[in-house]
Amino acid sequence: LGAVAHLSAIHEKYAFMHCFDGFRTSHEMQRIETLDYEDLRGLVDYDALKAFRAQALNPEHPTNRGNNVNPDIYFQCKEGANVKSATVPETVQHYMDEINKLTGRDYKLFNYYGAPDAEEVIVVMCSASEALKETVNYLNQNGRKVGMVQIHLYRPFSVKHFSDAIPATCKKIAVLDRSKEVGSVGEPVYLDVCTALNQAGRTDIQIVGGRYGLSSK
Repeated sequence: LGAVAHLSAIHEKYAFMHCFDGFRTSHEMQRIETLDYEDLRGLVDYDALKAFRAQALNPEHPTNRGNNVNPDIYFQCKEGANVKSATVPETVQHYMDEINKLTGRDYKLFNYYGAPDAEEVIVVMCSASEALKETVNYLNQNGRKVGMVQIHLYRPFSVKHFSDAIPATCKKIAVLDRSKEVGSVGEPVYLDVCTALNQAGRTDIQIVGGRYGLSSK
């Protein structure tokens, strides 16, 4: 996924924050296999990379313009950025597909795991997904119809891709946030899920929020 973030950032000229889960970096030991640099080289958009480098400050053109926007057009500029962010999810999924070909994995913006006809679904990010997969397996083996969605691209949040990841049979969703928003009606992922399903017209699904993992609890 690190390669996906870098490749997408270069192609889209869009800033990415690629986060490493703290539990994975501090509590796990795993063997890894690195991708071959020649394979990655074939995925790089060198025209976009050249343009990116040309825009950077250097001794040949040591000036920069456009960092300050006056109030008369500031609002328009901020709204105009929506056009750019709207294309990011498809680009990220494209590079996920390319990495999938190299690794045999199945990365998606929102990965679904569980019963194809699940009635109850959990939405989560980060390392909690591994424990939830075991829970999903156990419950399905004992007669429940459950599943889970693991978020890989949080921003920009793609309503279409998220809705497509939720089975048509879903009746209830529990959204788990690893944060506490004091004074808010809900945590960030919960509010995004509520809004996304509302925009997708899936208002028949009951959604509840949950909290976990604060200080590793």
